[in-house]
Amino acid sequence: MHKKGIIMVLAVCLLIAVADAQLSHKEGHCPLRNSVSKCTPKCVSDFQCSFNEKCCPNKCGSESCVSASPVSTGNGYKGSSNDDVYCGGVKCGPYQKCKFDRRTKREKCVRT
Repeated sequence: MHKKGIIMVLAVCLLIAVADAQLSHKEGHCPLRNSVSKCTPKCVSDFQCSFNEKCCPNKCGSESCVSASPVSTGNGYKGSSNDDVYCGGVKCGPYQKCKFDRRTKREKCVRT
C-alpha cells in the first residue's frame, strides 16, 4: 500500500512538471530584439504573458510580453550597422544564430 502512494505522488509531480514546461514556452517566435520597443510588462517566461503573447527580449535589455511572430528571426537581433547576432546579451560568432534551448530554457548561439 505504501509503494502505491509513493508512485501516485511521483506520477502527479511528473504531470505537473510536464504541464509547467508546456505552458512556459508558447508557439511562435520572438520578433527581432531591436524592433521591440515596449519594455513593460516585464516577464521571465511565456506563461506570464496573455494568450497571444510571448516573453521576448526588448531594446531595454530586459524581456517583455509582445505578440509572437509567425516567422523565425533566430531570437537574436541584428545590429543596425552590421549583421552581428546577439543571443541573451552575448554576441554570436560568425555563422551562428540564436536558438532557444528547451533543456536549459535559455537562448544560446548555435551553428547555422
